Amino acid sequence: MRIDLKTITQIHDNLIAEGIDNAEIGYTEFQSSFTLRFGYWKKATVSVIEMINGLLPNHLYLEPQIIDEDPECGELWTHIILKK
Repeated sequence: MRIDLKTITQIHDNLIAEGIDNAEIGYTEFQSSFTLRFGYWKKATVSVIEMINGLLPNHLYLEPQIIDEDPECGELWTHIILKK
């Protein structure tokens, strides 16, 4: 999977505009995909997910996935970029 650096920059700029300054890009072996994490494993809002999906190439989309539920911190989320 490849994502143009311009797309990553656009996503970053839009996240900053939304007040999200703590986002990380990761990788998962599940379908050899990139992941995005916001803050301390926070779930992105619907509007942020829609914004990112609008910036990704047409063959990709962002899918939120709960990875754990910590009794102290609550739900822990990651967001995986998948092929349509």
